[in-house]
Amino acid sequence: MSRFLLFIFVLCFSQSVLAQRHEIGIFAGGANVIGDVGKGNYINPFPTRTARGGDIVLPISIGGIYRFNFNPHMGFRLNLTYSNVGAGDYKSGEQYKIDRDAKFKNDILEGALLFEYNFKNINEAQEFAHSPYIFFGGGLFSAKAKKYDLNKENNDIVEGTKRKSNVVLPFGVGYKFRLNYNWLLSFESGFRYTNQDFLDYNTGEFTQQLIDKGVQDSYIQNQIDQRIYGNLSNKDWYVQTGFTLTYSFGRPPCYCN
Repeated sequence: MSRFLLFIFVLCFSQSVLAQRHEIGIFAGGANVIGDVGKGNYINPFPTRTARGGDIVLPISIGGIYRFNFNPHMGFRLNLTYSNVGAGDYKSGEQYKIDRDAKFKNDILEGALLFEYNFKNINEAQEFAHSPYIFFGGGLFSAKAKKYDLNKENNDIVEGTKRKSNVVLPFGVGYKFRLNYNWLLSFESGFRYTNQDFLDYNTGEFTQQLIDKGVQDSYIQNQIDQRIYGNLSNKDWYVQTGFTLTYSFGRPPCYCN
């Protein structure tokens, strides 16, 4: 019996090895932050201005991907992306935001490992095929955050930025097309939950020296209060929407026995 079970295990393992399929390619599209500044659209990968008459922000999101399909429907994917994001209150359509007139520009670096599930057997197809798919996983992101300190010379606030990293939880949907045996094109939109609230600069890191000064000086405290706004209980999300183009290699012609 033990030899039989060993035979079944080896057979299954050998089939999984034969079923290996590697893909490498690029992601290109746009990105937006779901936060306290700007429009409330969940998906908005289009150029915008942070202020009336200001420069246009191109919310470009680009990166590389590696995908390993371990059966005709499922696989794992590694994402490495860079996203440029920005928004302004003046186009929000909400009067309290227009009066506040906050704005931000940021950039986000992300590395994530995702699980993909194709609803149709697209990985086994030898010619044109298509399938919707879902993905979810985890990773790390890095973005700029505001930092504030006290300038002792003029008794005012010094403003700067620092990079912060944290865990990110991506998930999303897409549609995939097999163009031929080697090439796949897909369109997808993925949401990223950060559990952080600094991407749109509605809060920041204040030094203890500055906090202590604010307790003594109402002017400084007022300046601190003006740099904290929005709903601090709502954490920031960011969304990447775009296309992937991958090249397949490293497997036999079919997932056959």
